[in-house]
Amino acid sequence: MPDRDRPISPGELCSLGYDALRRLSDEQVVGGYEALRDQPGPSAHGTVYPNIARLHQSPLEREKDRREVWNRAASTPVPEAQAFYEEAKRRPVTWWLQHQLVAKHAFKSCMYCGVCTARCPAAQFYEEYNPRMVVDAVLSQDEERLEGLLRSDLLWFCGQCGSCKPCCPRENNLMGLISSLRMLCQLKGWHLCSVRGRQQYFARHLWGANFWNRGCSLYFRNAAPEGHPDFGPRWARYWRAVEAQMARVGASPDQDGLFGGRKLPPETLEELRACVHHGGTLALWTAVEEAAMADAGRRGVDLDAYWTLVGSEG
Repeated sequence: MPDRDRPISPGELCSLGYDALRRLSDEQVVGGYEALRDQPGPSAHGTVYPNIARLHQSPLEREKDRREVWNRAASTPVPEAQAFYEEAKRRPVTWWLQHQLVAKHAFKSCMYCGVCTARCPAAQFYEEYNPRMVVDAVLSQDEERLEGLLRSDLLWFCGQCGSCKPCCPRENNLMGLISSLRMLCQLKGWHLCSVRGRQQYFARHLWGANFWNRGCSLYFRNAAPEGHPDFGPRWARYWRAVEAQMARVGASPDQDGLFGGRKLPPETLEELRACVHHGGTLALWTAVEEAAMADAGRRGVDLDAYWTLVGSEG
């Protein structure tokens, strides 16, 4: 078992799971990750960093991100947005609806015409979902009813496609309202009551990690054919030579450069992370992380197993 008192080789570090990684120091975890990430390798298309693909969605990346985010969220001074989100954890849902910027401006009035439901693809697919149910709950200002909504699967049926917004005669932004309520749901930990809500821990270490470590929400390696059979056989052929195909059109897959798939320099990543910090996102990520740790403990599994579980259930 590795410990804090001896150096750990990159190969060993990359093979460790959560239980072993949590015993290591921040310097071993973060420093080891960065050393692996920045290790160059030969390529026909210029200098490439092969360990970026190796580290992507690995236990090491999740543990490294967890420590970086917690340490940064606990630093002072606390950004105004983060302080607001911390306060929201203790406040009722109605307080959020009255004070959170998106919620305040997303909803004006409703005449129950039903156009939002008629245009909603999710409502056509899920019999139990009706966007007007969300509107009615918000209009009721009933705290018990609102909490029930946030603890249910209903908020997570919305695909955030925006079909409802342009057709509303009252110019409501129901998509924005639902997005706002989802955030509050996660801040309070109520997303654990829903299968789709629990999947936000998987998403936090997929899209969130892409943004935190690679400067994009969708890493070019995410859309593997086995997870997207609907993309068809041409996509599978493209995928077999994805680096060469990207380079052919001028991208920079896991390389220094200016275009898609590039490895961001550390100073650029730091600028991006500063924006994420001051925007309050770290409060949300920390809440999701804490809820996942508690839920994993109740289920008797470690965070590696929990990440796999919530990414595949439902």
